[in-house]
Amino acid sequence: MEFLTTLDINSYTTFILCWGCLGIVSALSIHLGKKLPISNRVDNSSLYGLGTIDKRWGWIIMETPILLSVLYFFFQGDQPLNISAVFVAVFALHYTNRALIYPHRIKVEGKRMAVSIVLVTMTFYSVNGYLIGHYFGSLQAYPLSWLSDPRFIVGMSLFLVGFAINIHSDNILINLRKPGESGYKIPSGGCFRLVSCPNYFGEILEWVGFAVMSWSLPGLVYALWVALTLLATGLSTHRWYLEHFQEEYPARRKAVLPYLW
Repeated sequence: MEFLTTLDINSYTTFILCWGCLGIVSALSIHLGKKLPISNRVDNSSLYGLGTIDKRWGWIIMETPILLSVLYFFFQGDQPLNISAVFVAVFALHYTNRALIYPHRIKVEGKRMAVSIVLVTMTFYSVNGYLIGHYFGSLQAYPLSWLSDPRFIVGMSLFLVGFAINIHSDNILINLRKPGESGYKIPSGGCFRLVSCPNYFGEILEWVGFAVMSWSLPGLVYALWVALTLLATGLSTHRWYLEHFQEEYPARRKAVLPYLW
């Protein structure tokens, strides 16, 4: 741990650039069909012989490490408290929802998740939590004037809009089936009028906004990781909708990015 908390800016930059390249490779693997064990299509399967876990608890366990990691490394930093805390706060806001609120809202009674999915996602999140927490806690300080900088205002606006789209889209999916119903249905309303995966679109907006508001390398790399992964997964989900519902599925919907892709 001491090595991680004392990493200098040059070593940190080398590490995060390599991490960004790995994100590109991972996204290409998903897009080309060589899926990493993070797809909902294999939630009920045991991958690599590691068994399964209750889906609600699996979700909590795999999402919580990034929240703990970013806070730990931020507060282990040697810089005095500054505007950097705002970036860590919005980062923690997103993952407080994903790790502690969202899992208790989804209807997953009796469903299982592969342990391998949990382990891979935990690792991914822990590394990213470190990269964000260490950078804003030890390597970069922002003056108070940054709050009035156009980059901060535009970025924060994008983040909040994306956060709202993400939650609203989740609400539609959570309430898609009435009590006692089963099977798949075509979601509608909100940004589902434009794309098959508006929850992914909202999250991409969040992290693009985060990169802009912080104007930082870790913000850019994290946005890249999330955007490429969600675009690849969203294209796969869109293809599944088209294959499953065929003529019933709205022809004008794109996969993730409205009017584009």
